[in-house]
Amino acid sequence: MKLYGLIGYPLSHSFSKVYFEEKFHKEDLSDCRYENFPLQSLEELHGLIESKPELQGFNVTIPYKEKILFRLDPHG
Repeated sequence: MKLYGLIGYPLSHSFSKVYFEEKFHKEDLSDCRYENFPLQSLEELHGLIESKPELQGFNVTIPYKEKILFRLDPHG
């Protein structure tokens, strides 16, 4: 199962989970799921990635949109 998600804090206002679950269903992507990952600190990101090897990618909300740029691997 491929996992995608949203990181940020708080996430209660986000519509991303519903949007992507509907999109996966409409496009018959039954091997994909989407979860919200409320990280109170961007320092929690490494632990999330380590604990979810099926995680393929994630969207980023404020306040982490700019801070995450410094953690990206340009050679990735």
